[in-house]
Amino acid sequence: MNALRFDLENLYRADVLKRLVAGATTGDADAFLGAAAQLAWAGGWADALRALVPLGTVPDTIRSAFQHVWDHSVSQEFGLRRTLTIDLLGQDQLLADGLRLLLPQPVRTPLTLYRLQSLKDYRAGQIGAWWDGDRSSALWLWGTTSAACDDGKIVLLQTEAPAEAIVTGAPDEFGVVVDPRRLGSVRALGVLRFDREPEQIAA
Repeated sequence: MNALRFDLENLYRADVLKRLVAGATTGDADAFLGAAAQLAWAGGWADALRALVPLGTVPDTIRSAFQHVWDHSVSQEFGLRRTLTIDLLGQDQLLADGLRLLLPQPVRTPLTLYRLQSLKDYRAGQIGAWWDGDRSSALWLWGTTSAACDDGKIVLLQTEAPAEAIVTGAPDEFGVVVDPRRLGSVRALGVLRFDREPEQIAA
């Protein structure tokens, strides 16, 4: 019985992804968004971006439709932005590639950005995609877009992000997504334990 249920779930997911890719390929925004609304399983958006990114490009109708939902879900607890972020935790390159594909890419300017993340990941050379233009907002953004911190130690980072590294967002919006592979120098401003106030981070 469990095996049958597993097979049926796999068939359902494969059908959703097939319709999602078909909608993205043909520019059928209704079909695309209809399939996107059914990406309800854990990791559904990660599966979706793995299927979509190889397309290389999508019609402007898909970008416009996706941007509308993306922008209007910023304050929704279970909206697209939150669900996609959770599904892509720890997969920052896939997140950057997927959003660069699905969102319009206007001309951008370099930004000074801040990010809090696990000290362990930073020492391992892993830099995340979610940043903020306001140093004081970095802790809140980290709690919203990051996975659990194993040892409780987090590091405050600063970078001068070049225009080509910025995927979406602005300093006065809910975070900025960058492509970590396109960042230049990333500076560690200080370390704190998760149970301390952000003011205790060294300047």
